[in-house]
Amino acid sequence: MVLALMVEGFDLQTANLAGPSIMTDFGITRAQLGPLLSASLFGILVGATLLAPLGDRFGRKRVVVIASAAYGLLSLTAAAAWSLEQLAILRFLIGIGLGVVMPNGLAMAGAMYEGHRHASATAFAGIGITLGGVVAGVTAAHVLPHYHWQGLFVVGGVLPLIIAAIVAVALQDVSPTSGAKATPRGTLAVILAPSIRLTTLVVWTMFVFIALCIHLLASWIPLLMKGSGLSAADAALVTSGFHAGGVLGGIVASLVLRRAGWRAVAVFAAGAALTMLTLALAPASGIAMILLIACAGFFVTGIQNGVNGTAIDLYPASSRAGGLGWALGVARIGAIMGPMVGSFAALAGLDNGQHFFLIPAAALLLVLLLAIVVERRIGGSRDRTA
Repeated sequence: MVLALMVEGFDLQTANLAGPSIMTDFGITRAQLGPLLSASLFGILVGATLLAPLGDRFGRKRVVVIASAAYGLLSLTAAAAWSLEQLAILRFLIGIGLGVVMPNGLAMAGAMYEGHRHASATAFAGIGITLGGVVAGVTAAHVLPHYHWQGLFVVGGVLPLIIAAIVAVALQDVSPTSGAKATPRGTLAVILAPSIRLTTLVVWTMFVFIALCIHLLASWIPLLMKGSGLSAADAALVTSGFHAGGVLGGIVASLVLRRAGWRAVAVFAAGAALTMLTLALAPASGIAMILLIACAGFFVTGIQNGVNGTAIDLYPASSRAGGLGWALGVARIGAIMGPMVGSFAALAGLDNGQHFFLIPAAALLLVLLLAIVVERRIGGSRDRTA
């Protein structure tokens, strides 16, 4: 499942990394690129909330295979798009497939373990998404100079087709077989039950702001680096540093979740906010900039993997794909806002490094506060049941 999620992470980043090439090809500005970058995120919102719960009902393996094959074919089609409108529509449809695969893949990985190891296994599988961003950055550095954005989309189409075949042949379905099968409506009733409703809503808010930060940084770091004088290939490599730091952060988060739980999420949020403030208040360049960008990836991705692993344990096994699907789906609100916030920042003249990083810093401080709230609620619940 790590490989399947790695390919998903690759496709999540293709439009971001191809952004400078798309701007050149279609003659558009940074502000005009925002809606295109958000198109797939709207699709993920639809896929994660409305279709991902079908994995709990019909089998997660089956749903992952079908969705992976579908968005692979759509990515190949997108490589032949000749207008910005066509590309946006295809990226929306690709996003639906991505939104289905992510929660079901994480739920499949977590279902292989029980108890405290479940959260760590889910978080560790999430590293695949970040690793896919690293591979996408390195691939873009070699593909974009010769084959432009179309070549990157072709690679992003072939890989999920290969993964769909591997999952279909090599993996067993570990979906729950006992109890009532979940439906989208039934899943929503479970995760919004009175006893857990407030916690779910707080966790959803965290997902929104984490996704806003991740997609704001992932979509605008390549543009900021190119604007600072780097080539598109070098900008892609710097972006891969963000995701490389994220891989390490995801590994560390998966290791500490077993013991620290939501406290680990709070620590990663504090580290991420501090890094953003450092980038904003003490501008760097060269190696120092790359290290700070990698550090940002370490903490921000650590938060995401942490909440994936801890949030999924809030719900019963028969509703975990749907429960995480809703959280990831609601998070698309923040993901959609991310590139849009970048566009507004550009229009307002705030798209330079010193001011730009204050935006994710504010969001991450809110995530830190919410993580502390959830830890106190979950901790209090454990104390009362001990």
